[in-house]
Amino acid sequence: MSKTSPMPAHQSHCPLCNRDGRLAFDMPAAIYERRFSVHACDVCRIGYTYPFPSDNLLYEIYFGEYWARESALEKRGLLAWGVQTFNAYRLGIMIRPLVKKLTAGMTILDVGCGSGQLAVYLQSCGFKVEVNDIDAELLAEIETRHGIRGYCGDLAEIDFQHQYDAIIFNNVLEHLRAPLPIIESAAGLLKNDGLIFIEVPNWESTQLQVFKARWYHLAIPQHLYHFSPTGLDGIMQQYAMKRVWFSTFSPRTSAAGYAASLRPELQPVRLRQTWSKPKILLYLTLQLLALPLVGIESFLGKGAVVRAMYRKTTPV
Repeated sequence: MSKTSPMPAHQSHCPLCNRDGRLAFDMPAAIYERRFSVHACDVCRIGYTYPFPSDNLLYEIYFGEYWARESALEKRGLLAWGVQTFNAYRLGIMIRPLVKKLTAGMTILDVGCGSGQLAVYLQSCGFKVEVNDIDAELLAEIETRHGIRGYCGDLAEIDFQHQYDAIIFNNVLEHLRAPLPIIESAAGLLKNDGLIFIEVPNWESTQLQVFKARWYHLAIPQHLYHFSPTGLDGIMQQYAMKRVWFSTFSPRTSAAGYAASLRPELQPVRLRQTWSKPKILLYLTLQLLALPLVGIESFLGKGAVVRAMYRKTTPV
């Protein structure tokens, strides 16, 4: 094969270390009229989507109704308010390990903040919160409604004026084309002894083994990387970040993995298109029924997510 020939679909190089990857599985059908597969790097202990989708496709996916904007939800009435209140409660439980290690008045940067719901919750806890995202309109709405300052663009390219006590990547790293420069920038933005809180889907989870290409949290093609606990630890150690807390359970996403994998029409992005009361009720019911399985897999360290906290050990 010549150097200019395209690489066969079953061959690839790991985007992080450039070593040979291997095919884990093919997606069974075209997605957005394109074919994708999932490959694995046994050196980095991660998976990655192959090929990466184009910027145009990602723009098509993310901009529009991907996030539940607060202004749009207000038009949906009591049902939307109830769903968002429930989500806020679960977010509070999700981030509690970080909150317990901080004191009121400390500074937090929420990277890839999405709708801003987590940032608003942290602000209500007494923290000084700022946010980062690629959607300027979303950031403007968050600042107008809640007075939370937003920074638009790539974290590695923004000139921040101060450092933070904690930085959050809540289901963000898996979306990034180049996560290593972003993590390096985040480590540099931390004060000495600062914390990075991360949640990502677990590449070594029981749910992935059961559902494979049908697993909801695989989320092809918008999820470009698929992290294992060991793989994430190895990446963070490159930037002098030591793990101080770990779980494979998420109150927000673990049970949802079962519900939305069994019934793809119950995926939150699809539910927000119709706000069908029967479907929302079914979605919540399936999550409740899945809780015993979630408890077992999490106890065995094979839960749906990698939820971890890392402390900065030396200046970066």
